[in-house]
Amino acid sequence: MTTRSPWMMPKFYAAPIFVAMCLKSGVDAFFEVNAVKYLYLFLLVFGVFFLRTGKGFAGIKSKASGDLQSVLWGHVIIYFTFLVMLMIFQNGSPQLIFKIVSPFIFFGLVVAAADESLPFAIAIGATLNILANAALLPFDYGWIYWGGPRTFKGFYLFKTDLSYSVTTSLLIFAAWNRFRLNPAYVVLALVVVVEVVLANSRMNYLTLAIVLAFVAFKNGTRPLTLLAYGAFLIILGSAALLLYDSNKLLGFDTSNMESFTQGRDKVFALLLKYGLGTYTALEWLFGRGLYADMMIFMENVGSGAVFGAHNEYLYLLITQGITGLALNVTAWVLLYKISKTAGPRPWASGLAGVAFLIYMVQGATTTMSVFALKTWPLATVLALIFLSDDRNQESKPAPVKIS
Repeated sequence: MTTRSPWMMPKFYAAPIFVAMCLKSGVDAFFEVNAVKYLYLFLLVFGVFFLRTGKGFAGIKSKASGDLQSVLWGHVIIYFTFLVMLMIFQNGSPQLIFKIVSPFIFFGLVVAAADESLPFAIAIGATLNILANAALLPFDYGWIYWGGPRTFKGFYLFKTDLSYSVTTSLLIFAAWNRFRLNPAYVVLALVVVVEVVLANSRMNYLTLAIVLAFVAFKNGTRPLTLLAYGAFLIILGSAALLLYDSNKLLGFDTSNMESFTQGRDKVFALLLKYGLGTYTALEWLFGRGLYADMMIFMENVGSGAVFGAHNEYLYLLITQGITGLALNVTAWVLLYKISKTAGPRPWASGLAGVAFLIYMVQGATTTMSVFALKTWPLATVLALIFLSDDRNQESKPAPVKIS
């Protein structure tokens, strides 16, 4: 059994990027505050400055990883250039382009720095994110009236952002904690359940359930047992909806689809009919620009309201076409492949898959790629896999060959 401690503190030269990683979740929460946005740039700039302090350029990583990282940087340049061309010939903004490519730059820099203290910094950031938001439960600042219902949003602007953030933070802590069901995990899990339920972000009920089920599975719970618990909770929830008025209980009306989806069904139908349904072959290939979803909505709805796609897959196709969708997916595939090049990670089996799954589930009702607080958590999970060794894992004896 390895004995290296997970409580790894940074060397002096790596302290700035360590602190930046601890603060990353706070920057996610306050991303709408212009002054705080610069901490993202701070993190990226210090990532560049401290590249040579870690293992990334010291030749310690495998040749395959180094080659893939070069491919990643080349791909980021290609994707960035494609988005700039869209901005020039269609529409967009430099800030929007940066937000779309930022998770790939962030991952590349953190992986190249490869400081051994960064997994601990990532875990600190995840824990602080969960607890700092929970500290706002008693205060009005942490709540908002979303339509009629009063819902919890913590430090975030939107309740959906809070729910997805604390859910991914729980997954990150659980991974750093090697999925042990110790008191620290149990307390954080209970806090996250309270936050997500009070935030009333229904899709994140599912993402949280996926994370909790995954941690239970990693602790030996059988899939059939998880399915049985899932079926029980579905029956219990259905009974609650029949016996109580959900509009009063949690603030959503299941009898009104537009109210239940908060207008997403109308947006989806409109973008399919007046967007993709009218696209030429060239538009299918390259899209209509980074603001095309909002422009299509404005052109076909006379109320003056502006709504985005609220769906990652629709957004990528409408704004960037098949080319942009392929470039985006390829970038994530590269991140996944790089995360696997650091060597066997038995403890992380299934972790990347679950991180991608909750990302895709959330993407069904939210535009993901244009919000750093949606994309950076996934990049962080993949970076955590790359940076973490198999500490506290028992070494299995090699199989004996019988001749």
